[in-house]
Amino acid sequence: MNVALAALDAVVRVTGRTIAFAEFHRLAGDHPEVDTTLQPGELITSVNLPPPLFAQHSHYLKVHDRASYAFALVSIAAALQMDGNTVKTARIVMGGVAHKPWRATATEQALNGQPLSRDTLRSAAALAVRDARSYRDNGFKIELAQRAIVRAVSTAGGVA
Repeated sequence: MNVALAALDAVVRVTGRTIAFAEFHRLAGDHPEVDTTLQPGELITSVNLPPPLFAQHSHYLKVHDRASYAFALVSIAAALQMDGNTVKTARIVMGGVAHKPWRATATEQALNGQPLSRDTLRSAAALAVRDARSYRDNGFKIELAQRAIVRAVSTAGGVA
């Protein structure tokens, strides 16, 4: 759910302020026990979505190890505005690859204004992980994330 809300530019309203969903979760840094930017005493009062610009071309893909596991190894929320076969606007957010939903802005920029093809998708998906660093047991996620982006965007764009 967090990945999809990030892709759709949701806004979290808390007592006294508004937080863009992209800023709601935080990276671990020096305090990995703190997941969000909520302050003590703040209460979420609503989560708001902008007008549905991506209703016709969106897809959520969750890749997990086994059906019994609830968490995603990698998840992708892809939301597209299309003009025929050309991507007008792309929103792509990855889950399971960082401490917070991770927006693939370089991939989005590479897709914007381009016809949706397998070659374009593969090149754009590679941009999402070009600076990724793997650790001892999670290196497989780099390739998995690229493949998941291609699949989710293909499905969202109707070229799967």
